[in-house]
Amino acid sequence: MNLLYQLASRPAALVSVIIALVTTVFISIWFLLPHPPKTLTIVTGFPDGLYTQFAQQLKIELAKQKITLQIRNTGGSVDNLALINDPQSGIDLAIIQSGVGDPLKYPDLISLAGIFYEPLWVWYRQPAFAKEGGMLTQLSQLKGKRISLGNDGSGTQLLSKAVLELNEINPKQIKFEALKPDEAIEKLHKGELDVAFIVAAGEAPILKKFYQIPEIRLMNFDQAEAYTRVLPYLNRVDIPKGVISIADDQPKQDIHGLASTATLVARNDINPATVSLLLRSS
Repeated sequence: MNLLYQLASRPAALVSVIIALVTTVFISIWFLLPHPPKTLTIVTGFPDGLYTQFAQQLKIELAKQKITLQIRNTGGSVDNLALINDPQSGIDLAIIQSGVGDPLKYPDLISLAGIFYEPLWVWYRQPAFAKEGGMLTQLSQLKGKRISLGNDGSGTQLLSKAVLELNEINPKQIKFEALKPDEAIEKLHKGELDVAFIVAAGEAPILKKFYQIPEIRLMNFDQAEAYTRVLPYLNRVDIPKGVISIADDQPKQDIHGLASTATLVARNDINPATVSLLLRSS
């Protein structure tokens, strides 16, 4: 009690004691907690996709902290989830589209940050819907059509199948192809495909290749709000007329759309100091 009384009556001494205690705590934490690893590996998607662009920017920021980020390209979110969930894969980080995996089934994984929205773009050839006035307004119209739902291993394919299932459409009722975006663009150009699903951020360069195809339009999800109620990992996004390209007036009308979220994911045993660095760098 005498010591406490003396400290209370001498503020300068009290401040010195507090500083000494805080310093001791920080020094203890510094030596007890493991330092961040010098090398991290992240899985993204296609080399020219926004997942890879984000990883490249993250690599630059981490290099300032003397940490090397190795980037591994994959087929997409499904592949990324499998890799980050495997403790023997050597993967530290993954970018995964929301809704690809049920969090309850992956207790060893944690979400570090949402990065950006990724709308689901449904591009269609107007001549394929001549009986409907050249308009695709409901996914139930897709029965019997030639459709690309995204390549194997991609989040696009998983989300496309989920929204088709809500419309009571099974793979046997459509002519389904598992195509990469560039492959879908080529077939749309040749008239060998009626509809292409793609999940990509609005800034993705690949979108320009789609809307430059003659007689192609972007589907407007009139039931966007209903989809978000049934699939809570989706968000409704309103895409203004001309926002993709003012010069080309794309889209040619205001669009109600659906969007997932690109999320940075790690295993739950990730170094806490690494998490702090990642959040500062993202």
